[in-house]
Amino acid sequence: MTRTVVLADDLSGAAEVAGIVFERTTDLELSLSGVDGFTAAVGIVDLDTRSRSAAEAGARLSDALDAVPAGTRVVVKIDSLLRGHVATTVDVLARRGRVVVAAGHPGLGRIVRNGVLYVNDVPLHRSSVWNAEPGLPPASVRDVVGTAPSVAVPDVTGDRDLDDVVASVADDPDVVLVGSGALAAALVRTLPAATATRDTHPADATRDVLTVVGTASVGARDQVARLAEDGVPVVSVDAAAVLAGRASTAELEGALARGSAVLTVSGPLDPSASGRLVVALGHLVARVAVGRAVDLTLTGGETARAVVDALGITTLRPVGQVHYGAVVLRAPDGRRIVTRPGSFGDRHSLSAIHAHLAGLPVGTVSQS
Repeated sequence: MTRTVVLADDLSGAAEVAGIVFERTTDLELSLSGVDGFTAAVGIVDLDTRSRSAAEAGARLSDALDAVPAGTRVVVKIDSLLRGHVATTVDVLARRGRVVVAAGHPGLGRIVRNGVLYVNDVPLHRSSVWNAEPGLPPASVRDVVGTAPSVAVPDVTGDRDLDDVVASVADDPDVVLVGSGALAAALVRTLPAATATRDTHPADATRDVLTVVGTASVGARDQVARLAEDGVPVVSVDAAAVLAGRASTAELEGALARGSAVLTVSGPLDPSASGRLVVALGHLVARVAVGRAVDLTLTGGETARAVVDALGITTLRPVGQVHYGAVVLRAPDGRRIVTRPGSFGDRHSLSAIHAHLAGLPVGTVSQS
C-alpha cells in the first residue's frame, strides 16, 4: 500500500482527517511538529499555517514537502469554504508538478458545480459564511487557484465525484490531491479495512471538562447556549484583557472546582489582533489546565493549536470520534482532547462532546 501523508493547515482540520482515517485503520500518526519520523501507513501533520502570513505558509508547506519520501501520496487538506492560504498552497504545489483541487464537502452541503463553490445551494460569493474573514469570498475556485494547466479543478457534486478523482490518480502517486476532509475520506475508502480500538470510558466514572470556544460563528454561540441548558456554567473573558495578559482566571478556576465549564471570549477586538489573541487565550487555558485532571474540548483550529502548544503537546493519538469532525485525541499526559472545526456540528454538538468526555448521558448536568 502506498504510504500517505496528509498536510493540514490547522489542528481541527488535521484532527478531522485523523477521525476519518481512524474509522478505517489505526495505522496512523498525528504530528504537530513535522513529517520526519513517520512510520505509519497514514501520517497527518498540522502545519499550523491558517493564521500565518502567505509567505510563511508557503515556506512551511515547501519544507514539509521536502521531507516527504519519494513515492508517497500527498494530500493537502484545505478549508471546505476556501478560507486560508489556498492560493499560496496551490502555487507552491503547482511549481512541483500536477495538482488536483477537488474542493467542497458534499456531506456538509458544500459542492462545486461549473467551477463555483456552493454552500447549501448558494454560491459562496453570495453567502454570508465569510463574514468573519478580512477579504471577500471568491466567485469561483479558479479565482483562488489560478489557471495553470498543471492544476485541475473538477466539479464535486457528490462523494462519487471524489471517488473518481482518487481513482484517476491511483497509478501516479506524484500527483498531489488538494481538498477538504471529504477528499481525504474518498482516499481512505481505498485503504484496507482494519479494526480500530475505540476510546472507552467506565460507565461509573466522570471527568470534568473544559470547553474552549474559539470561534465567532453564530452556530457556536447557539451550541454554547445548549450546553448551558445542561447546567454547565459559561465563563466569558474580555478579549482586550486576554490580549493584554491581565484576564483573571479566578472565575474559571472556581467553576472547574465545582465541575465542568465553558470558556468564551467577549468584547470588541481589532481583527488584525486575532492571531495574538488566540495565542494569549492558549496561555490562559494552560494556566488553568496544567496540573488539573480536566479533559478539553477545543473548537476552532487556531484555538486548538494555541492551547496544545501552550501545554507543550507535540503529538496526539486519535482514539475515537463523537460525531463527524469532533475527534477524540489522547495527549501524552493522559488527558483527552476533542477538537472540532468552528463551523461544524448542530446545536447539540458541544453537549454531545461534553457528555462523551464526562462519561454522562447527553443532557445530564455534570456539576457536583
